[in-house]
Amino acid sequence: MYRVFEDTIKEENRITDETIENLKELRFQTIDDGELIAYLHFQCQKLLEFAKEKNESKEIARAINLSTLETIGTAIGDSRSVNIDQLIQQMKSTDYAFLVIHNHPSNMYFSRRDVRTFIDSDNIAILIVIGNNGAIYIIEKTRQLSLNELLSARKTLVDWKNKLIDFNRVIEQIGKFGIVYSEM
Repeated sequence: MYRVFEDTIKEENRITDETIENLKELRFQTIDDGELIAYLHFQCQKLLEFAKEKNESKEIARAINLSTLETIGTAIGDSRSVNIDQLIQQMKSTDYAFLVIHNHPSNMYFSRRDVRTFIDSDNIAILIVIGNNGAIYIIEKTRQLSLNELLSARKTLVDWKNKLIDFNRVIEQIGKFGIVYSEM
């Protein structure tokens, strides 16, 4: 007997207008320009609004060029993931740094795939995950990783996958490579 995968979001995990309106202010370690932070906060609200209205509160991702502030695209996902490979390809064809935002219907922090994509992509300087409940998680690169640091970070992710360490230990270990984590 086959189990049918139902791609729906539980009522308590749906994005609400109140969540969008009351989204916490962003704080960054690598950005201190108040106008830029306000703009990025607005973009986070727009992402949640789009996910709510156009994708049934399922995952959505957007990439924003941190120099031009242009959104280079939107990726539409399901209730458990969003594939941003197309956005990464667009980023790779430039020398710009990008901020990538996506929502998590589960309201959880970063997945292993999120952290791996962030670590592996030279162009992603900041990654934001917003829970459908309004929780905000941010990781930022303060510098590019060396090859040895990249390999060590990947090993950390394998240890996490194999349940040898937890998320807090992952953040501690990758923090040694100039990656900072914050949550609001």
